[in-house]
Amino acid sequence: MARRRSRRSRSQPLDRLATMIIAGLSLTLGLLILSGDHATARVRDFTWQDRQVGAEDQAFLLTFSRPMDVASVEQNLTLDPPLPGKVSWAGRRMAYTLTEPLPYGETFSVRLKGARDRYAAATDGSSRFEPFQSQFETRPRAFLYIGAEGDEANRLVLADLSRQERTILTPKNLSVMTFKPYPLGDKVLFSASDTSQAGSLLNQQIYTVTTGLTPRPPIDFAAQRPPLWQQLWPQKKATPSGETTLVLDNSAYQNLKFDLSTDGQTIVVQRVNQQNPADFGPWIVRQGADPQPIETEPGGDFLIAPDSQSLLLLQGQGTAIIDLGSEKARGPSQPLDFLPNYGRVLDLAADGSAAAMVNFNQDDPKKRFTESLFLVTNQGREEELLQVSGAILDAQFDPTRQVLYVLASELVQAPPDPDTLQSEDAYAEQPLLLAITLANGKASPLLRLPQQQRIHMSVAPDGRSLLIDLDGQTTSEGETGAPIIWNLPLVHPTVSLDAAESAEGANTTPSAAETETSDASSMPTVTDPEEFPFSGLQATWLP
Repeated sequence: MARRRSRRSRSQPLDRLATMIIAGLSLTLGLLILSGDHATARVRDFTWQDRQVGAEDQAFLLTFSRPMDVASVEQNLTLDPPLPGKVSWAGRRMAYTLTEPLPYGETFSVRLKGARDRYAAATDGSSRFEPFQSQFETRPRAFLYIGAEGDEANRLVLADLSRQERTILTPKNLSVMTFKPYPLGDKVLFSASDTSQAGSLLNQQIYTVTTGLTPRPPIDFAAQRPPLWQQLWPQKKATPSGETTLVLDNSAYQNLKFDLSTDGQTIVVQRVNQQNPADFGPWIVRQGADPQPIETEPGGDFLIAPDSQSLLLLQGQGTAIIDLGSEKARGPSQPLDFLPNYGRVLDLAADGSAAAMVNFNQDDPKKRFTESLFLVTNQGREEELLQVSGAILDAQFDPTRQVLYVLASELVQAPPDPDTLQSEDAYAEQPLLLAITLANGKASPLLRLPQQQRIHMSVAPDGRSLLIDLDGQTTSEGETGAPIIWNLPLVHPTVSLDAAESAEGANTTPSAAETETSDASSMPTVTDPEEFPFSGLQATWLP
């Protein structure tokens, strides 16, 4: 009897362990049964779900729980409003790449019903698919400008067209000179002088200010899936507008022109020593680091390249490309490249593939009093797009990089003015807004603008409109009115990519009439210009 009790006592812990394991397995099995049929195919991840996307977001990913029948997914996927795009697959991931820029200020729904997994499609068996529905939105249609009247005068203002409201961002004591929005539109970098201090008009300091917009950029599941807590964590509290932070003071150096990199991490500022004017040149300011001078020859105008790693700087009779990638580099650095024929860089394509540059034609006696606009590519191609008798004021690529919008002027005979001693052969500059189709270099005038010295242009990130601000009309007493901001909607013809590719593959030569018709139909047009009921300068779309 004692031996039997001993065996029973030794077996009791094992029995308890077995009972716990059985109970755990039973609970797990019950949960699996309650959670549904795991053979049902479904969408596991959608990279734009409840996110806010912008012009730089060109594709979204759908990740499925099972290998899918490609045709059934592509036939049943719907986007409302429709967005033209191309589909590609990599295992269980489907990428939808847009062929046109996203329109801003809209909400989109994505639906998928009736899709089948690959195994059911191969065996003609029934397939259960969990219907999928989600949505995303694009950034608001909003722009910034420097106010010109009333409480807005000399202050930075946000005009949100989606909400039909305007917000003054900067305090009264800061007179804003110029500004650059950050990539997500949540902040603005600007230079301003403090009017509450004596002699501050030429002593600009550089600040940031919040816009009050809360960006929700997409999660990049393809690169690295974020942890579950990060996906489920509630959105951080919205930052109110108008929070101003000093970035760079003027205690030792005067701050002049500046530029902000595409990734928002780097600022380049042209600075002059307050005690030694011969000490001037570009400085680099990075987040979390002290400002450092860039060890290179002094230069003039500049732009940070879209890769955020190089600087195009006017030096001497050309443009040098300076490396910004090495934070710890010491001593003078040689330019990565030098373009001797170009004295100004107006704009760079978003992918860095091309630049719009100005040649002042000083080396050609026949063109001495003209200016030429060139398209310079990263493959070494240099193509003259436009030559004018006046000046090339500005040029900006549209988001598709197929059209270049240009502000230029031509010399025209000035009308006689009996109140002055103006000669009969006097000339004036006539400003023009043009669109150049980069595929064939054809230029088309869009608008003839009033004759004046100051004109500013900004192309919307979705390419659907263009802002122009110019001086107001001159009164009979010779006073100039408040500056006017115009919104110019742009209509782009829809071109079938499949048709273009098939035409290219057919290797046929179109007739002259067909070419002329195609050129005319591919040009954007301006429709129903709208004058805003408020005044301002440097009207610039948010990215």
